[in-house]
Amino acid sequence: MNPQIAALHALQVHDRKMVALERRLAEIPRRIDEMDADVAGLESMVGKERSKLEDAESFLREQESRLEDEEEQIRNSKARLGAVKTARELNAAQREIDGTRRLATARAQEIDNIKEAIGQASERVSKMQGALDELVAEFATERGRLEAESKKLRGMVEKDGDGRGKLLGAVDTRLRRTYERIRRRAGGVAFVPVRERRCGACRMNVSHSRYVELRKGTEIIPCESCGRLLYWQGHFPEEAKRHEAKVRSREQSELEASLSESA
Repeated sequence: MNPQIAALHALQVHDRKMVALERRLAEIPRRIDEMDADVAGLESMVGKERSKLEDAESFLREQESRLEDEEEQIRNSKARLGAVKTARELNAAQREIDGTRRLATARAQEIDNIKEAIGQASERVSKMQGALDELVAEFATERGRLEAESKKLRGMVEKDGDGRGKLLGAVDTRLRRTYERIRRRAGGVAFVPVRERRCGACRMNVSHSRYVELRKGTEIIPCESCGRLLYWQGHFPEEAKRHEAKVRSREQSELEASLSESA
């Protein structure tokens, strides 16, 4: 086998690992942003409910003040009954007392309803605040874990970045330039295996003549469809075994899922 195939394969294995690390690293700030958004959303909900509760409490105080005024008005009206001189004045004073009493009775009932609603709202706000406090504590722990993982991943990326130079040095200059150009264009994967006469990236068929050349292992050939560089997976038996194991595991999972659905 052309030693450049082994050198490029080692470089691609390394770069695949780097891509996975960088994706995990990039996911961490996104996860933290999502957590912050969740907390902010719940804080906004709690704030709105608390504002409604404060408005209800303010309205209750207003109604209680009006009830006190009405009760005071009834007392004053009763005190003036002794000063009336005619039946007409007495009837008018009594109607005034009765009307005020009805207002006071209705307002007292309304106050009871408001107090009940405030109690329910207060309980709801208390539960929401408790949930918010739990979420904040949970996210604080998760943030610490993510920041620690981010630090660890950055260290791994830096370490692997140093090792990449040695792997690059084993690849011919012209081939290295081609590989780097394709890698930038193709999301970090430029050298892919051919399995069952298909490109491991785009899954398009490889022509018979190209497949024969790939099995010989003398040249590195690009895929006619996606342009990535190809190698025959059979040159790396351990990789082929790992792939076959993954395929069997996936097929087994699909079979079990199918059986579960049909049961």
